[in-house]
Amino acid sequence: MARGGVNKALVSKARETLVRRGENPSIDAIRVELGNTGSKSTIHRYLREIEEEASARLDDEALLSQPIKELIGRLASALKQEAQAAIDESQSKHQHQVQSLTGRIQELESSLASINKTFSEKEHELQSTLAELKESKASEEELKAKEAKATQTEEKLRELLAEKQTQIESLEEKHRHSREAMEHYRQSVKEQRDQDQRKHEQYSQQLQSEIRALNQTLSVKQSDITQLNKDNGRLAAELGSIQKAAAKLETEQRKLTTDLDSKAEESDSLKIQLSELAAQVEELDKVKKLNEELQAWKAEASVSIGKLEAEISIKTDMMNRLLEEKTKAPEPK
Repeated sequence: MARGGVNKALVSKARETLVRRGENPSIDAIRVELGNTGSKSTIHRYLREIEEEASARLDDEALLSQPIKELIGRLASALKQEAQAAIDESQSKHQHQVQSLTGRIQELESSLASINKTFSEKEHELQSTLAELKESKASEEELKAKEAKATQTEEKLRELLAEKQTQIESLEEKHRHSREAMEHYRQSVKEQRDQDQRKHEQYSQQLQSEIRALNQTLSVKQSDITQLNKDNGRLAAELGSIQKAAAKLETEQRKLTTDLDSKAEESDSLKIQLSELAAQVEELDKVKKLNEELQAWKAEASVSIGKLEAEISIKTDMMNRLLEEKTKAPEPK
């Protein structure tokens, strides 16, 4: 460790060391001995003062006796040794204190670095925890919003299902009335046809061809009625399919109520169900339109059959009059 500065005592000690080794105590040699510290001008000034003091001591020593000189020399040497020992001890203590303080400073710096590192890690952990808490709150809000939306969707589906159930019941009621009316109409036509058949057996050969034509027309109308019955059967099958679809929708609705926690899958399922409901509504509209067309056609058929029945009645009256005239006519002689 470099010395704090150069003083006269250090320069004097370095000079004496060089002299004891038999070297020339020049300024450069003394500076090297001092560890390359101190300026040359300072060393030269101290060196000149030391030489002047040495010359003064030599002059003073010339006036003293030899025993006194020896005593003074021994005293000076002892004082010098004691002073050097005190200086060495002081420098050793100072160096030891410096080393101790340096080690303590290093320990404190290491401890401070460790504390700063721990503080940084804790701060990072705190920031991560705060971010996770914020994300958790956002997820919770999002789940609540999805749950509310799912509840609203479920309510809408229930209302739609109730509405479709009402429509299905109404269609079933209309279909039942239509079937009863058709059955009554068929029975009436059958009875009328049997009655007309019995009357037609009494007709004359003159009107037989016309009656056969009328019967053929009735047969065509009966075929049309049969076609109507087939169409009604098809409508009944479609109605049964719609009822099955409604039952399927009700089952899926219960499943939606049970599986309310799976919000993402529920959304896709609801979209599919809404698409199916739209298709079924469209199918119901088609069935309704077809039923209206059948009712209109049935009304037209009833009008045509009424016309045929009127024509048959007129022909029957004509036949009866001809028979009566034939009966009243005198037999040829």
